[in-house]
Amino acid sequence: MRLSKQELFINKQRTSNQSGGGFTLIEILVVLALITAIASLGVTAGIDSYQRFLFRSNVDTATSLLQKARSSAIHNIGETNHGVDFDHVPEKFVLFRGSSYLTRDSSFDLLVDRNKAITPSGLSEVVFEQLSGETADGDIVLTDGVRTTTIEINHEGGIN
Repeated sequence: MRLSKQELFINKQRTSNQSGGGFTLIEILVVLALITAIASLGVTAGIDSYQRFLFRSNVDTATSLLQKARSSAIHNIGETNHGVDFDHVPEKFVLFRGSSYLTRDSSFDLLVDRNKAITPSGLSEVVFEQLSGETADGDIVLTDGVRTTTIEINHEGGIN
């Protein structure tokens, strides 16, 4: 049985298609290891970025509440002082009306969530005088164990 040139060519093509194609197991494992390493770096960077965002968001919230309390005091809303408490309610900032947190009118309290990882120190409350917006000098330090930010308040009620 003799094969023609065309049949020999077809058989040779079939044989060459069957051998040498595909990837070895080592090549596949190396590629998977590289993909895993790149993905783990991305996840680590993403988590750190998210934690920085949460911290910055809490600092911005505290600053906004201080500005709101000062503005409310200057505009004599409720004809009383206004303040922000950082200490008495766990995981909350409290915007209040009154001369102090303990003597406030609690029906006007505005409780704002704080990240449980954030620990405030320094002034436990800041009270702004009605009409003038003046307050006691001091600092509020917010930390999450990694990052720390200080909010400075001067006697004229300036928030920095």
